[in-house]
Amino acid sequence: MRIGIIGCGALGRVHAARFAAIPEVEVAALADTDPAAIHRAAQELPSRPRAFADYRDLLDAGLDAVCIATPDSLHAGQVLDALAAGLHVFCEKPLTLDPGELEAVISSRDEVDRILAMTYPRRYDRGIQALRREVLSGRWGAVRTVALYDCEDWITPNRNTWRHDPALCPGGFLHDANGHQIDTVLWATGLEAERVRARVDCRGTPVPITAWGTADLTGGVPCTFCFAGDARRWREDLAIHCQEADFLILDGRALWTTGGPPAPLEPAGPGETGEEAFVRLVRGEGPNWAPPDELWPVLRFTRAALESAARGGEEVRLAGGGGR
Repeated sequence: MRIGIIGCGALGRVHAARFAAIPEVEVAALADTDPAAIHRAAQELPSRPRAFADYRDLLDAGLDAVCIATPDSLHAGQVLDALAAGLHVFCEKPLTLDPGELEAVISSRDEVDRILAMTYPRRYDRGIQALRREVLSGRWGAVRTVALYDCEDWITPNRNTWRHDPALCPGGFLHDANGHQIDTVLWATGLEAERVRARVDCRGTPVPITAWGTADLTGGVPCTFCFAGDARRWREDLAIHCQEADFLILDGRALWTTGGPPAPLEPAGPGETGEEAFVRLVRGEGPNWAPPDELWPVLRFTRAALESAARGGEEVRLAGGGGR
């Protein structure tokens, strides 16, 4: 399998190394507008990939698939171009804040009959997959309360980068980083936002750095969230409280308890990376853990939170739900 990497920054290099470690997979091409970024990525690979300044030229390089790791606002257009070129696509999250773009991507994927998977890493984690199975099984009763907390320093390392550019990273920390937590909880519970009330603060940058508020999820399930991008270290604390059990994700690790200290849902051990799952999927094996069809809940939640914040914390009600 021949794969091209579009975007050779830090994440692009991580994806390239992971793909290169999979048997019978070759990272055959790299694209970036920065020649130095391509050079750094190429030096870390066992192959000799072709280099392209324009990703559209890479699409004609005889590849089977591409991995897109460019700034957020470029994802949807590049996915559409890659699908039009007949390639399978593994794309960094988030895909888009625009419902019209998500519709177009899904329609194009269906039309060309190619694989499109997103990189949401928690969906590929065995423990979090087990947590989802338990919550959705109903054996522990209905979900009663949900809480999301995430913090990290999203200011210092991102100064003068695209992550502080509203044109390339619309929604800032909330959209780019906290999509992990929002998607994980909505995916694990099968719930969607019905009402959202939120505030944001840019903390002296051009994009939202902190966000906090409340939401009513399907059936009135209360949800609180606090995302602090002005912290000093990364920490994640997600809680899904059911009638008979608590399910937790602490710093990426899935735990649960029916009383007493929380315990892991799965034994410690290597799981499957998103890259490995994508290659298996293209080869006709296994499920697509993160298809674009399942991005609607996180897109709607994020849009509603940003809209509420723009209105000074006014409640935003979401109609419908359940698919497109």
